[in-house]
Amino acid sequence: MVMKSTLTSKGQTTIPNQIRKQMGLKAGDGLVYSIEGDRIVVRPVKGTLLDAYASVKPKQRPEDFSRVRRQARGKRAARISAKK
Repeated sequence: MVMKSTLTSKGQTTIPNQIRKQMGLKAGDGLVYSIEGDRIVVRPVKGTLLDAYASVKPKQRPEDFSRVRRQARGKRAARISAKK
């Protein structure tokens, strides 16, 4: 199915009704945009952050969050200093 919509001066567009119905989209639903080659791909975001709770298993139990935060800060600091 190919349908057309127009981009407004504010960068907004309307998803055609037929596509909204087929995809089960309603007002307030989230969308994810990605670029794949020369295409813009729009995918619905189903669920919430709470739905994803515990979906990623930690490498070890109990997880040492202090260590994880230190590592993340170190990596971020390295990226920032590399940009200077």
